Amino acid sequence: MPPGGAALEVDSVSVSYGKFVAVESVTFSVRAGECVAVIGPNGHGKSSLVTAVAGLVRRGGTVRVFGEALPVGNPRAAVLAGLVLVPERRHLYPELTTRDNIMLGSYSRTRRLRASQAWDDVSGVIDMFPELGRLLEQKAGTLSGGQQQMVALARAMAAAPRILLLDEPCLGLAEAVARRVYDWLGEMTATDMTILLVEENPAHAILVADRVVRMYKGLVGGPEVTSP
Repeated sequence: MPPGGAALEVDSVSVSYGKFVAVESVTFSVRAGECVAVIGPNGHGKSSLVTAVAGLVRRGGTVRVFGEALPVGNPRAAVLAGLVLVPERRHLYPELTTRDNIMLGSYSRTRRLRASQAWDDVSGVIDMFPELGRLLEQKAGTLSGGQQQMVALARAMAAAPRILLLDEPCLGLAEAVARRVYDWLGEMTATDMTILLVEENPAHAILVADRVVRMYKGLVGGPEVTSP
């Protein structure tokens, strides 16, 4: 079990859309170097929770990164604090090349550099995904689903995350491709990357997670955090 202190603290976080409560007073933490998976049926608040942590939707409660509270609904502050989200269904820019999509991940760090310098700064992420090396000039919208997921992961790693947030990284992918994604996640956990993983499929989650949070109808079900 990773020895680090709390990297991410989710304290009484709630998310509502009008009168509908998607997440209700959820509390848990992720230690530095740990992978915690949020599992549960589709439609029970997992994605709302992780997007609230990333600052993309308004929330109640408190989110702390290494002890510092994040402002509500401020994704820029979350990124500057080191939170980087790989969203559900990837959300690439289909008309941009693979290279440009990856470079966008590093924008907060490299925006003052010339393009060639910025690429030098992030090109090492291609070593994690060798298949992308031959696809750098290809438009992202023409790639397969598995290739697009690799681009989304490479874009996130280009941001040099302190905490990586993954929302259903294998949604819609063939099982063989999903295994490749989870092989990569296993490599990341071996490097003590801090990860919060949202996953509907427990069989996938237990491949890499140190601990599991189970959500049902917007609530943490059973013990707060329990081993898979």
